[in-house]
Amino acid sequence: MTTLAEGPYDPQRSDGIVALITSVLDAGLQSGCNVYAELGSTWRFLMRDPDSAAHALGKLFKHLGADNVLWGTDSIWYGRPRDQIQAFRSFQISEEFQQRCGDPAITADMRAKVFGLNELKLYPVAEDVLRQHLGGDAVARARENYRNAPDPTFLSCGPKNRREFLNFLAWGGSG
Repeated sequence: MTTLAEGPYDPQRSDGIVALITSVLDAGLQSGCNVYAELGSTWRFLMRDPDSAAHALGKLFKHLGADNVLWGTDSIWYGRPRDQIQAFRSFQISEEFQQRCGDPAITADMRAKVFGLNELKLYPVAEDVLRQHLGGDAVARARENYRNAPDPTFLSCGPKNRREFLNFLAWGGSG
């Protein structure tokens, strides 16, 4: 079975993330250029295979830079992305891959960039506005309440099989 990102960067391949990296390199662009990788469905599929996930993220961070990888979600299709967020929060590129492939370790700073700070380059919001609203917004309050009484759930919403999907469509297909 071929995965999305087998192995380190190989310019002989012409698919998936390798095609993106090759196009960036062929154009003479450097890390931090105006090319961004949004994880979306890619991470959803990669998180099932830690080696492929490490190779994919390693290539993106190495060639595009930590400032050019964005968090995205296709929750409209797959339901809540909580499992994906939890997996990304704890994921690390192994020391073996770091040494063998030159991939970077994923730091807390890199995660913060991917989870939102990088988007500020594309959709700027003044830092004082961020400080004013983020610390006490509904999400921050919910996060603090959760820390005081954690109760994780891995419930995915939406149809789980063909019959449920067809019933959903017959019902009108909207919430």
